[in-house]
Amino acid sequence: MSSDAKNEGKSGIVLINLAAKTAKKNNARIYLTGGYLRDSLLQKEVISDIDFVVYGNAKKTAKAFAKAAKGTLVELSDAFNIYRVVCKGEYICDFSKGRGKTIEEDLKERDFTVNALAKEVNSEEIIDIFGGIRDLRNGIIRETTGKAVYKKDPLRLLRAVRFAATLNFKLAPKTAKNIKSMAGLISRPAKERVRDELFKLFTSERSAEYIILLDKLRLLEKIFPIIMKMKGVSQPGFHHLDVFDHSIESLNKLEELYASLDFNLPIEIKTFIRERMKQKSGQFDRSTFLKLVVLLHDSGKPGTKSKDKKGTHFYTHELAGAENFKIIGKQLKLSNDEINTGMKVIKCHLRTGYLAGLKKISKRAVYKFFRDTDRESTEVLLLSWADRLSARGVKVDKKTLSVHKKVIETLFKEYYKISTETKESQLLNGHDIMKHFKLPPSPTIGKLLEKAKEAQATGKAKTKNEALKLIKKFIK
Repeated sequence: MSSDAKNEGKSGIVLINLAAKTAKKNNARIYLTGGYLRDSLLQKEVISDIDFVVYGNAKKTAKAFAKAAKGTLVELSDAFNIYRVVCKGEYICDFSKGRGKTIEEDLKERDFTVNALAKEVNSEEIIDIFGGIRDLRNGIIRETTGKAVYKKDPLRLLRAVRFAATLNFKLAPKTAKNIKSMAGLISRPAKERVRDELFKLFTSERSAEYIILLDKLRLLEKIFPIIMKMKGVSQPGFHHLDVFDHSIESLNKLEELYASLDFNLPIEIKTFIRERMKQKSGQFDRSTFLKLVVLLHDSGKPGTKSKDKKGTHFYTHELAGAENFKIIGKQLKLSNDEINTGMKVIKCHLRTGYLAGLKKISKRAVYKFFRDTDRESTEVLLLSWADRLSARGVKVDKKTLSVHKKVIETLFKEYYKISTETKESQLLNGHDIMKHFKLPPSPTIGKLLEKAKEAQATGKAKTKNEALKLIKKFIK
């Protein structure tokens, strides 16, 4: 465990000890439950959310704890007696009134055995009425009370697989059978709840394996109906798998790529790529968000498949796929920025392949690539290579792979250069163009300015006068 993780663990213990003191002073019984307890028993890096169940006055207890911890009290639900204390060091402590008269009755309302554990804060005894510790040892996700668990909250159908993915566990055979038989219920929870569980699943380094499990359990097709259209759509030539299996393999290759970054690049550029993918793309980090994009990047192929004497084609499938992502993104309540990011990556995912097919890549072609991919350049390049690695049809040979990889490496070097070097001052701005050519404000000014930027980036214009002279021929 890293020193940071150890320090976080110590901070958690301090807060638990503080909860024990609070319990004594306020004549309450406080129990530690949830993910923090589960992860500490697994001896893994603990989460920063600590769940407490209170038998006594939950609000009074939470207030007293907030004062002692010098934290901020937030009333999540006064009606249901749920309170949050935001502490220093990014810890969040939730206090909720116990369901039933005893902690055992509360645990009977929990979803899975590994989450149905409790420990009174001033005791070392673990309360385990469903064999949760046994399942933790064996790496098993199992419901506490059978199918009834899913009827109470159908999101638990997806949560079971998410916990399996993030804990690297397996589903108990009966649990898998129950989930498959009740898969249709997954349409009931709010879409944003489904979205959040999916992205938590994608944080697993082996999420492709669990997406396959979601498919076997019939959950994936309920969440993304377009999956059914992707299955069985053959794509001879460059591909050896149908559209759906290729998409899964692309996700698998992306995860392998995250682990290795197997490019012939200097360490500083690889570090740049990793740091870039840790950044947020809306609510989620870029590496996690890209996994959803990769899963859906070829969703436009079923509707664009055609055949002629030259073979099978999927003309404009990238545009159709981007539109599919837009629809799905709105259903999942993604932000406009997130939807636009996904659409851009899907629209541009073939661009690297086109460049790899050229005998010589011009400065103008490179400029246009980065102009169009913009902030998503890293995602486009990573998807392009994962996409290529997952296609092993008869038209793919070692030379094809080698050329494609070298183009990606060249583009990464260029992107690192333009991202880290001091930006050149722009030769022209819109006001310069309007003043020199006596033009009124209009969309034309933006188009002329883009011509000037391109000329500057490709070395065709090195001074203001050269740029003005070059764009003059575009004025009608």
